[in-house]
Amino acid sequence: MIKLTASILLCSLALALPAQAAGKPKGCFTKAEITAERLVRQGLEMREGAKGCDGDPWNYGTMSLWTELDQRFGPQFAAQTKTRHAAFVREFDKDANNRITQWDGRIVMHFRSFPLGDVYCTEMKKLLTDMKKKGWAGFTKRASVAPDDVKFMFKSCD
Repeated sequence: MIKLTASILLCSLALALPAQAAGKPKGCFTKAEITAERLVRQGLEMREGAKGCDGDPWNYGTMSLWTELDQRFGPQFAAQTKTRHAAFVREFDKDANNRITQWDGRIVMHFRSFPLGDVYCTEMKKLLTDMKKKGWAGFTKRASVAPDDVKFMFKSCD
């Protein structure tokens, strides 16, 4: 009977470890997690803008700029995505991947349906060119001052 109780206890502890690894929900996002969310959103905006302004009828050549930036800053983008994912796992334990998919889908659809024109595409090309010159520091600075919905969607722990 003691062996059975011990094995049940060990099994229940082993099953609880993945949930505990995510951490207990805080009901908020840390400053680093909010920053990561902003950076991920800005990256999605730039990618979708680059795609939209690249081909006919606009032909601004923006996709090659985005591809170069994505390759250059891939590790930084991946780190921000990882930070964001960890926050979603902590806050939405059983539904984290679905929540991330929903958020990303909404963001992407917003920027894909954004009305394109010469003014927008000129600004997108300028943004991509500026990021190429200013590097990751310029990208993070823009994300910190750009108007965003993140502060309205996620409560800050700080």
